[in-house]
Order: sequence, then C-alpha cells, then structure tokens
Amino acid sequence: MGETDEKDTAPPTATEKQTNDTAAPVTDIQEPEPDPKETEKLLGNSEEKTDNKETEKPAEEKKKSSENVNSAGEEIINIPEETGNETAKPEDDKAKSDKPNKVQAEEREVKPKKVPAGAFKLPGFFNKNKGKETDGADNELLEKQDAEKEVKPTEAEEKPKRAGFFANLRLRNPFAKKPAEPAENDEAKTKPEEEENDEVTAEATDKKSDEEEAAVEKKEEEAAAQAPKKGLLDALKVPLASIIPKRFKSGTGEAEDDLELGKRPKNQAGLASMETLDDSLKDTEQKDTVDKAAVVTAANGTDSEALVKPEEKKDTEKEEADEQTPSKYPCLERIRNYRCSIDDIAIITGIVVFLLLLGLIVSFTFIGKGEPITAPVRDGKYIETVTSCGKVEGILEDGAFAFRGIPYAVPPVGPLRWKAAQPIENINYCWNGTLKAHNSTPVCWQFYADGKVDGSEDCLTLDVITPHVRYDNPLPVVVLVGAESFTGDSPGKLRPSTRYARARDVIFVRPNFRLNVFGFLALEQLTKTAHPPTSGNYGLSDIIAALKWVQLNIAHFGGDPKSVTLFGHRAGGTIVAALASSNKTTKLFARSWISSAAAIFPGKPLSDSEKANAAYLGRIKCTNATCLREKEDEDVLDAVPDTWRRVFPDLPSKDENTTANHEWLSLDGRILQQHPADVWSSETGKLRYVIGTTSHESHTDKLRLKYTEWTPELVTKHVNESKIGELNLTKEALERYNATYQGLVAMISDIRTVCPLLTIAQKLLTSQFYVVTQTGGELNIADVDSDVQAILGRYEPKTPEQRRYVSAIQQLFYHYVSHGEIKSELRRKLLDIGQDALPTYNTENCDFWIKNDVVPRYARLD
Repeated sequence: MGETDEKDTAPPTATEKQTNDTAAPVTDIQEPEPDPKETEKLLGNSEEKTDNKETEKPAEEKKKSSENVNSAGEEIINIPEETGNETAKPEDDKAKSDKPNKVQAEEREVKPKKVPAGAFKLPGFFNKNKGKETDGADNELLEKQDAEKEVKPTEAEEKPKRAGFFANLRLRNPFAKKPAEPAENDEAKTKPEEEENDEVTAEATDKKSDEEEAAVEKKEEEAAAQAPKKGLLDALKVPLASIIPKRFKSGTGEAEDDLELGKRPKNQAGLASMETLDDSLKDTEQKDTVDKAAVVTAANGTDSEALVKPEEKKDTEKEEADEQTPSKYPCLERIRNYRCSIDDIAIITGIVVFLLLLGLIVSFTFIGKGEPITAPVRDGKYIETVTSCGKVEGILEDGAFAFRGIPYAVPPVGPLRWKAAQPIENINYCWNGTLKAHNSTPVCWQFYADGKVDGSEDCLTLDVITPHVRYDNPLPVVVLVGAESFTGDSPGKLRPSTRYARARDVIFVRPNFRLNVFGFLALEQLTKTAHPPTSGNYGLSDIIAALKWVQLNIAHFGGDPKSVTLFGHRAGGTIVAALASSNKTTKLFARSWISSAAAIFPGKPLSDSEKANAAYLGRIKCTNATCLREKEDEDVLDAVPDTWRRVFPDLPSKDENTTANHEWLSLDGRILQQHPADVWSSETGKLRYVIGTTSHESHTDKLRLKYTEWTPELVTKHVNESKIGELNLTKEALERYNATYQGLVAMISDIRTVCPLLTIAQKLLTSQFYVVTQTGGELNIADVDSDVQAILGRYEPKTPEQRRYVSAIQQLFYHYVSHGEIKSELRRKLLDIGQDALPTYNTENCDFWIKNDVVPRYARLD
C-alpha cells in the first residue's frame, strides 16, 4: 500500500516507456542501476544530517519488491511487529537504520497489522483533526534551501500547516465518467515506476552540501546526454502538477480518482484499523515532503530534464483536455459507469426533497378543500347532502339513494299564480336545519284519464335518484318530463327507477310542473299584469327553473351538470320539443330524447290565443286578474270546458277541423318566440335529438272497447266512415295494413304520430329517428309505453325476442345518455327496433300518407 500510492510526481524512465509500448512483462524491464560506490559517496553521513529519512538501495528495493509479489501478481504484505506506538519517533531512526530490511518494511511498506471488519480506510478524513509528526510542506521547503544548517526540526515544525477543511474539498463533475478499475498488469507495471520514483526523490532530498551539489551536476550531465532537451514551460509542468493534485493515469488512459478524496489505485476497497490509518497517514505525509523537495530542486533547474519525460507531458495534456471536454460516451454508458460522491448524493437528495415538497403542495391544493369525496351513510340508510337552500337528507332504496320533494322554485300561490316560476333566491323560502326528503310530495293539479282530479297548487318540487353521493367521477343526468296530456296524468309511466339508476350509473331527476289551466292559460287580463307583458306557458317556465336548479345543485348529488339529457314522453315529449327550440334553455341541457310527442305546435300569435281563451272568463265569472288569483283551486278546475280536456286518438273524421282543437301552447314572445318548425329548419346542429315512437302508439282502451271483437268487417266499416273513406283510400290502406285491430291501430298511429314525427326528424340535421316494432302483451301490439317501460326497466319480457328487445333499446338509450350520440353504425339512420336495433325501417306507408295530404295535416295535437 505504501509503495504503490506514490505515482504522480516521479516520471517514468526511457526504459519503462519502451516496456509500456511493447507490452512486455514487468520482469523483463531493464532499469539503469546507480553504482553502489557512487551512492555511498553521495550520501556520505546523510543519516546524521537528515530528519528521520533513510536512503534505500535500488537493488535491494527491487529485490524486495520482487520477493513480495507472488506468482499470481499479488503483493505479499509483511506485517511488522507491534511497537506499542502509532508512529515512530525521530530518536529511534538511527537504531532502525542499522536494520535496513526492517526500516524498509516500516517506512516504505506501512502495512496494517490487523484488518478488523467494519473499519474503512478514509485518508484525508482523519488527518483533518489529527496532528502530523512529519515535516510540513512549508518548513521542508525552507529547510531544503538552507543546505548548511543541520538543525533538528522542532516539534512545531514537525506538524504541517493546516489549510482548513475546504482546502481539500473539491466538487466533482457529476457527469464525469467513472474511472476504470486498474488491471493486474497495470499494477505490476506500476511497481518498477514507483521504485525508480523513490530513488530519484531520495537522491534529490539528500543533496545538502557543496560536495553533493557537485555530484548532482555530474549526474545531470550524464542524464542530459541520454534525455532529450526540454523547454522552460515543460519543466514548470512538473512542479505545478506536484503542487496541484492530479489524477492518476491507469494503463487504459482513463482518469483515476483524486488524491484529495483518498481514492488511489491500490486502496479502492481497503479495510484498516485506526492504528493502520494513522501509520498510513504518516507514510503519506513523509512521501509528500520528499516530493515537494524534488519540486524545488526541479524548479531551480538542477533536475528538470531528468524528471520530465514525453510520456508525462502527453498524459498531462490529455488529462487537461479530458477535464475540459465533455464525455463522448453515450448517456446510458455514463450512467452505468457513474460513481457517486458526497456532492452527488447531496444534489440527488436535494432534488428528491424538492419533488416531495412539490407533491405535498399539489396534494393540499387539490385534495384539502374540506369536502368529502363520498358522503357518509347514517344508520345504514340515511345520507345527507347540501343544496343552494340548505341541507337535505335522502334514504336508501333498492341500492340507490332517493331524495323526494326538494323545492326548486317559489310556490306559485296567491299573487304568484299564473306567473312564471321564480327560482328560490330568498332565504325566507328556504328551510332551517336539514330537510327530510324521504317521501313524495303532491303532484300539481291535473285531470286523470278516468276523470279523477287530484293535485296541489304548491307543487314545484322534484325528486332525485342517485346511485351514490360523491364529488369524483360525476355521472350523467336524465331529467324526466312525463305527462299523458296537457290536462294531466303526469308523470304517467315516466317515473325514475332506483334499480336502474344503480345498474346504469345515471342520476334521474323528475320535476313536478304545472298543467292544465294553472300551467298554460293565456288571457289578456293576465298579460297586462306581467312585465314584459305576456301570459301562458307557465309549465314551460317550471321546467326551465328545474333545469337551472340541476345546473346549480346536481354536483352535490354526484351528477355532471354538463351531461344532462331531457327525456320527454307523450305530452312531456311535446314540452321537450318546444323547449329544445327556445333560446331560454341554452346550456341548460346537452341533448334530448323525445318519445311519442305531438307533431303540431302552435303557430298563432299571443293575441289569437288570448281571444280563443276568453270564454273561460265567463265560466269562472271573473273580469280581471285579481279575481282570477283569488278563486279557489277547485273553482278554477271546474271552469275548464270539456273541449279543452284530453282527446283520444282515432282516424280523422269527415267533419274534423284541425283548427277547432284547443291549443295549450302559445307563442308567448318570451319562451316561445317562433314556431318550432321554423327553428328546426335553421338548426345549427348544436343540440342533439332522438325522436321516436311505437308502431301502435294510438292504442287506447276506449278504442279497444268500442266493439267486443274487431272483425275484418268492422275494421273496414270503421275506415270507410273516416276521412280515409271520404278520400277513397280505404282499399289501398287495408292492403297496406291488415283488416285487424292491430292493423287499424298501426294505421291510426302512422297518421297521427309516426309519420308526422318522421317529417320533423328529417328536418333536423342532428336527429335520430326510431320506431319500436317489438310486440307484446295480450293484444300482441307495441303500445305507446313499450319504449319507456323497457328503458326504465318496467317491461316484462316473456319471450327470448322480448328479452333481446329490452337489451337493444337499453343499450341504445344509455349509450346516448353517457356519450351524447348513437352508436356509429346506427347514426343518421331510421331505426326499426324489434329484437335488435336495425337501420331498416320502411317508410313506404308514410310516403303513401304524405302523398295523399293526410300527413302532417291530421297529426296529433296535444
């Protein structure tokens, strides 16, 4: 360890260069050995003059080096006897000089006595706080210049001058290539160089008298004759390279680790005890003193030619170029060969800490908002959330949570009767504490199909059915608008399903809205009390207020306000079609699904609607708006004329006048500003529509029970007595439709609903049209509720064909709700939904009725 650690100051000889170039074995190197007599003459009494330094004989050194190397090229370490002290004292040097072999073993090969496990050799770390017993660099240089003085160095001079901790600290380039490991042949080549380095430095150190200077001059002349001449700049590279720590050169020409870091070719994995570390440090300092003395001598011009060789010059220039030139190796190879230092570990640690802090900041920014991801469930069935008017509590039903009866607008009673719905913006209309939204609230006043009247005027509430209440991964929302007619029977079959909300991951919202005269009465007396002046379409304003509530609150129920589908059935579908053409519903819903709606919409101005409704004032016996608002609920309903009530579909009669039917919708100038057909003709394609119906949509119990059994003769008779018979279309019509009850209902449905809706769908660029043809039930028909019942999971399939139909229409509907479009293979096609949804619907019958001016003239009007 001691011999091989000194490599950077002593240059290789000419013979050694030849050996390296020819790659000959180390044992064949022929080195010039100085004459023993000349060495004794030069040294004289140097043992008495020098301080704790012994002159080694080259021949003996070489012999010892060869003896300490085994056949495998490994160095054999001779462990000296323990003296009991960590360092040798100067007064013992003379006694040691009498035994050259022991002195050489102790001072030239300071080997560890023991190698305890866990002890690391870290040169440069312990010498920071431990005093040195050899001469310092500055004292030594001064002593070499005063060759006449033979004063023994004092204790203070024996300690080196400390340069501080930061003097030995060097920041390494983190992108520098990892030094290659020295091979065994490189180690073998290094030993002769180190032996000759020791000879040169020992000779330069012991020249302190005139006689010695003369001998040196003589030796210089002999060396100058053999070595090539060097310039002054080349000679100065040796002292500069000795003062500034360099990196060793391995046999491969790659840079080794710095001396300042304590990493040398021979101590890469060394383990040593504390005693060995101190001895190693002492030996290192002694050799540094000898090296610095050689530097002074070379700077004075006495030995520069002998010390500088072409190989050293080339290696120095190559090392400086390597330090300034970036590595040319690939990045992956540099990373593989990279060896971390303390500085590198500190940089990497700083980067990791920065990334951790950045992650914590992001976590607190996006997660720490004080809102739970999922609302907790209390007692296994109650769940609580918030709205713009206060907290509400829902209840668990069939795997989903139901919130029923949540107010979404101010109650339309008293002075607010026959006025547009007003969203709740006043705290006086809110509730204290938590609203128990467990039970259903009354529906709005309406007439049912069986003649019963039921409802309440304070009815503007809605129900929300949601699979879970959470704020991540919002679900699509379906707003259900169901009504059999404008006079009542709402919501009809369009009721939300808790089971399908959970199974399909959607949220259902069903609002109550005003119907009949409470929802659509247009009168001049009411128009004058509003600002701007208008009346009618109050039920449409209720739906708009409910959609605004959804946009504001549905996120607290786990819904996505940007994915709202407005789903209307029958008269509810007519309302959805009207709202889809209104500019008051912009951005309130994204798409619509219209089932079995009417195809005739009001085209008269508001003044005409007011005149048509003027007869109502005489029936209720009022002349102004104040009187109308003070009437009881029952009195308002009793004054409704019979002609305003629900009309059941049938074939057009011979004396039918379409203008004689009552129109509930009106062009009020606020919600409906122009006819929906005019809006659809200029549709820009922003809103998406799905319009459909069933093939037997016009089936009613009233028509079914007209005869005990519908025979072909009765069917033919019924057709002849209608407008179809008057137009002489009975024979051709019965050829297209069978003379059965099912054929008759299909004919009525095409004239009243199917074909008129087809004409509307063909005008819309972003619409999809479907007809359900899958039959079922005792009558084997596809009635008006077949599509909505299957969509909401209330259809009872009894055959494999019916089960396939339910699956097909559900996939069609929920894919549209979730993705906003029909599947690509069915897009922009006329769909016939039987066992499967196929783009094969036949329009020949509709073309027949359109050609004969039956459609859309006699289309159904709600």
